Amino acid sequence: MKNSDFYVLVEKVLDDCVGIMRSKGDVYAGKDQDKFANFNRLAAKLGLNRVKIWMVYFQKHMDAIESFLRGEYGDPEPIEGRIKDAINYLLILYGMIQEDRPVLTELIESLEASDEKKV
Repeated sequence: MKNSDFYVLVEKVLDDCVGIMRSKGDVYAGKDQDKFANFNRLAAKLGLNRVKIWMVYFQKHMDAIESFLRGEYGDPEPIEGRIKDAINYLLILYGMIQEDRPVLTELIESLEASDEKKV
């Protein structure tokens, strides 16, 4: 595949991913329109970190992709759909990290400051 053809394909796939995310994501976001609401709700219910919940959902798509690569894929959904879902889950993780980063940075700075006071 030529580079130019590949980038046309990538743009199409990413456009599809955004469309899928918008249609499915609005349902999961709930009335507050929190992109991560379903992860947060389930994490609270099970007493887990939301990233662990994300990992379970993401792994479902990776299992399907691995099954396809082994020649054992039997799902009626085309593998391309599973790949797009996996891309979307990676973008969700990216968003969670970005949302958590200021909190983590503040926590790290707080811990570093307390360590400096001990010295």
